[in-house]
Amino acid sequence: MRDNSLTLDRSTVSGRRILPEIPETEAAKAEETEKHVRKNALKGQRKNTSVLTGGSAAGTVLVAVLFGIAAAFAVAKGIPLKQITSSFQYDVLVILITMELFTGLVAETGIMQRLALKLAVFSGGEKRRCLVLFGLLMFFVSAFLNNITAVMMVLPVIFVLFRALPIDRRYVCIFFSCLLAMSNTGGASSPIGDFPAVIIMTSGITTFTDYLFRAFPLFLLTSGLLILFWRRAVRKEEDGESSRRLAVEFLQSRYKYAKVRKDLLILLALIFFAMFLAWSFVPQETVPPEVIALLGYVTAAAAASKKGIDVKQTIDMKSVLTIASFLFLASVVSASGCLSTAAQYLQSAISDQKILLLVLMLMTSVISGLFSAGPAAAAMMPVIVDLCNTSFAVQTHWVAVAYAASICAGSSMFLWSATAGFILSGKIGEAKLEENGTGKLCRWKIADYLKFGLANYVIQMLVAVTAVLMIF
Repeated sequence: MRDNSLTLDRSTVSGRRILPEIPETEAAKAEETEKHVRKNALKGQRKNTSVLTGGSAAGTVLVAVLFGIAAAFAVAKGIPLKQITSSFQYDVLVILITMELFTGLVAETGIMQRLALKLAVFSGGEKRRCLVLFGLLMFFVSAFLNNITAVMMVLPVIFVLFRALPIDRRYVCIFFSCLLAMSNTGGASSPIGDFPAVIIMTSGITTFTDYLFRAFPLFLLTSGLLILFWRRAVRKEEDGESSRRLAVEFLQSRYKYAKVRKDLLILLALIFFAMFLAWSFVPQETVPPEVIALLGYVTAAAAASKKGIDVKQTIDMKSVLTIASFLFLASVVSASGCLSTAAQYLQSAISDQKILLLVLMLMTSVISGLFSAGPAAAAMMPVIVDLCNTSFAVQTHWVAVAYAASICAGSSMFLWSATAGFILSGKIGEAKLEENGTGKLCRWKIADYLKFGLANYVIQMLVAVTAVLMIF
């Protein structure tokens, strides 16, 4: 079956190439097509969500090497491996897996594409407005659902719109650089948004509500500043209203029969709201967060099955094993006492709490930028926990947010720093977006993102440092 969201024919309106309207034979056929598009997007997401992006073999080898190095280090230091496995953070993996599966169920309702379509229509094809609306969409979705799945579900709508608009390479770079930053800030704004946030929530230095009420406003402010900054970087359009109108009309015709499974969506929303309340008000000692996530997903899967949705979902195990290897290595290093020694050294070398926290934030952001958010979160978390038990005992909740902010900033620094970076880059290449219909393809690779990523990093760190200076 043909993927209508990505198939283009050649036609010219007002001197440029746009997409012709494809006649629909019947609503049922169009609905089946949209279902096929969603499944293809999810399939592509599962294929590409690995933290490692250097190829399947290289990723698998690196996972094995990390586990091997950790095990060898433990044996050399005389640390029993059973001690490591008994204290391993299985709860982090459970929450990440269940929330990814839950997001997959939400994607089956078609709500993501409908939201993307509504925003595209509301934007009227105006480039600045597109950037603002889709940036906000990514922030709010990434705050509570898997951001990679969210990106994959809205991309077909974005690509159809962009193929019918007079875009250039610069706008493509700005738009997707902003989108990538929004997926990072959204993920950091809630305790279940991404891997580092989940680690922070399960570490014991803060609670679900304490983190949410502090992090969400801070990252919403950060996102607003990023969007305003990149909006100003987009050149104001003086004309082209007719071509924009035609582009929006085509988009509406293409997704004319796309439907949202409101019955399933309402059930999933109610289940998620119940999970949210449980995370907020049930003590972790009574019902751990991972148990709430697991119970919520099982209930959601049962509801989806009753509604006729296929719940035979799959997980990218390489991604799971990669995160597990980071956690395992961090557990071994922590058990060796090296990180405690490092924490004690920092406390003795830097007496001022504010400066100490700023130094930790800078270190964490650089590690996150060079090695991605996963390794940074796993490596630095034991140091943060040790310091929260001593120097930062009074301000642990804000320290958790500052730590998340530094990881978030670092993960926006380079294209490889964020999990969604190479996925977006690959999909943009596959979409073959042309510059103003000239035949020259827009690209978005490591070098193209570099200056935009550094700007994202600087803005995010400035906001985080300003917050620390004001609060501490």
